[in-house]
Amino acid sequence: MSSSLESTFDARDLAGEQGQLLDLLEKLQYAQLDNVKLPQIVVVGDQSAGKSSVLEALTGIPFPREAGACTRFATEIRLRRSPESSITVSIIPDRNRPSSEQQQLLEFGRLVNSSSPFDLTVMGAAELIAPKGVPGRFAARDILVVEKKGPDMPLLTLVDLPGLVRNPNKDQSLEDIRIIEALSDRYMRSPRTIILAVVGGNSDYVQAPILTKARHFDPNGTRTIGVLTKPDLTDSIGLEDKFIELVKNNDRRNHFRLGWYVLLNPGPRTEGEPWPSAEQRRSTERDFFSKGKWSSLPASMCGASALKQRLSLQLQQHIGRHVSALRRQIQKALDDCDAELKSLGTAKSTPEEMRLELIELFYFSNELVVPAAHGFYKNPPRKTFFRVTADPKGTPAQNLRARAAEENDRFSARIRADGRKFKLSASSDPSPADKQSASSYSKSEYARLEVSRLLHQIRGSEFPMDSTPRAVYMLFQSHSEPWPRLAQEHKDNVGAVCNDFLREVINYIWPQRMREPLRRHFLDSHMKALMDEANRELKHLLQDLNLEVQPYDPEYQERLVAWKSKGAETGATYTEAEEILEKMLIFYELSAKTFIRNVITQVVERHLLQGMYGIFNPAEVMAMTSEVVQSIAAENQETRDRRQALTAQRKAIEEAKDACTGLAMRKELREQPDEHGDLTDGTSGEDEPQSATDQFSRSSSTPRRRPLPESTPNVAGDTRSNAVVEATARGPPQLPPPVPPRQLQIAESDYGQLDALYDGGRTSQTNQKTDQDKYGVSPPSLPDHPMKRHTSSFRNIFK
Repeated sequence: MSSSLESTFDARDLAGEQGQLLDLLEKLQYAQLDNVKLPQIVVVGDQSAGKSSVLEALTGIPFPREAGACTRFATEIRLRRSPESSITVSIIPDRNRPSSEQQQLLEFGRLVNSSSPFDLTVMGAAELIAPKGVPGRFAARDILVVEKKGPDMPLLTLVDLPGLVRNPNKDQSLEDIRIIEALSDRYMRSPRTIILAVVGGNSDYVQAPILTKARHFDPNGTRTIGVLTKPDLTDSIGLEDKFIELVKNNDRRNHFRLGWYVLLNPGPRTEGEPWPSAEQRRSTERDFFSKGKWSSLPASMCGASALKQRLSLQLQQHIGRHVSALRRQIQKALDDCDAELKSLGTAKSTPEEMRLELIELFYFSNELVVPAAHGFYKNPPRKTFFRVTADPKGTPAQNLRARAAEENDRFSARIRADGRKFKLSASSDPSPADKQSASSYSKSEYARLEVSRLLHQIRGSEFPMDSTPRAVYMLFQSHSEPWPRLAQEHKDNVGAVCNDFLREVINYIWPQRMREPLRRHFLDSHMKALMDEANRELKHLLQDLNLEVQPYDPEYQERLVAWKSKGAETGATYTEAEEILEKMLIFYELSAKTFIRNVITQVVERHLLQGMYGIFNPAEVMAMTSEVVQSIAAENQETRDRRQALTAQRKAIEEAKDACTGLAMRKELREQPDEHGDLTDGTSGEDEPQSATDQFSRSSSTPRRRPLPESTPNVAGDTRSNAVVEATARGPPQLPPPVPPRQLQIAESDYGQLDALYDGGRTSQTNQKTDQDKYGVSPPSLPDHPMKRHTSSFRNIFK
């Protein structure tokens, strides 16, 4: 959030804004949308890093210390303002669980009181989510929700992840460790996640796996906040100076733009000793950080109070930065949910209601069949079944007649190209391609070898020099031998086209639960009847090929006379066999035209395409028995459960949409730059970590303004440009004209470029000292900085 935005809010406005943003986060969490990555703060660290102590310091909630209590799943901790103090524990179930299990987990909502102590309540929820002794308990994707309300609560939501374990133990196997790491990676890889990396001061942080993971998923350190616990133990391992340099952000390998904070863990307690109060903890921390080397750290980065303030404001800024993209993704999720609910249809309880529903569905289906069979492809009112643009993948299945026409063209071409039993060439020397075929001859060769032999074997009572009239028919029947196979294939292909079209109609119109029963109890039998009729018609046409009917076509005689005239002109003489062969070839070509047309007209058109008109005749429903109607329209328990879950999810999405729309319309948030490098369609881009080089390349692809001067980290890890420092030091009369907040933004990847421009040995402390020498003022004490003007307001909110 820019300084101009911060300056527009007083304490009450800011608290209300944060509350709305966090409400949005809760609604999205409840909706469990896979394609919407939530802006959130996740707490991660080694199992012995003191992560639980950090959470207790931030929330004031002493989580149970029993082994495995909350180490098997994510825990969401919500801190909210309320006149009355309360703690509630609930569960957001994994939506991939069976509905009965989801309902069981949803029913677990308990208010913590004297009869239900917090530790026992949490243990009960943990056992319900991931029972001990059950395989795969570490794979639970349910979320335990702990909500604490009170008049002094900061507005904050944290997600606690299971601690990272280096070696297997009696509670966690190698497989458990792998699953815990996968759970942490799933949260940390999202660019919308702020990583709160907890490191313990009881061992060298170089060996801390969490820092390796943070560098992997956040290579530029732009969304990671470091937290050091157990600072009192660093001296005992001889690393106190090294840890102090770390939290001052002087370790370039673990430099986080959001800064480092230090928390002092409470000492060990004896059995029955009460947990130290918040005031006692603050007093202990003040005492520790006021002595020794740790006193060199600014107070603004020491203790739980400082971290709470930073996290609360940082989360608000982080969510606000992503509101625009969230709005688009929420709308897409709502559209997807509506589409699935529509696919389930509405529940009907009586056979009469089901029959009426079927009649309506038949009517709607027939509205699509008629234009498709005609080839008009005009969508009925409020329907988007037919495409209005060309499909680059080919003719869509919805365009029934166009698909059938394509098959007709293919059938016609195949009859002409492959319908001949033998390939005959006019030349006495066949082409090289024909020579490779065993069924290729020249016409003269075929007449001599095949036709002459046939004429010799079918001699009858005719006079010498007279040919038998059956010779042409017999040669034709042999030469057209491939036609039945090609015609059968064409009929089956068009049948498949019709089935593809019906599948599209069913998927578009019919509820999902009815689709398979509809095919099984109705469509399959009707399509089989159409195909049987088409098959009978085709058999008649194939039988007609054996009829010896002369061609009543003048073209036959014209072509035969032309052939003889051409031979007379060239002085060619033909044998009886050659003349019989030519008559057969002319008859073959004329018959092929007739056969192609008959198959297309009498088989495809008459029985398949025309048959589609009546397949969804609503009168068919009236002829169905009640048993068939119920078999198609009745819904099972799984469908009812899914509709119930989707209805609840849709309600959550609508609430999130309303909240997001209201936030997105706020002037202050509209002025914010959209999230950097985030894909607005909610698809890829958030599942893979981006390297610094990738981020730099992406930001370099668009024009950028000249980089601002190098930023100087303040004590809390924030950055402000030296230009702003200089202008502020000169006082209000010399301030430059106001610049819109969008112009003050530096792309995250630009920081890496700026770092490369300066000597790596220059530290933040050196920069601060240089600024102080140059301008006569230290950045943290700037009197006119916009954040300074609202310090008291923020303290009232976060105290």
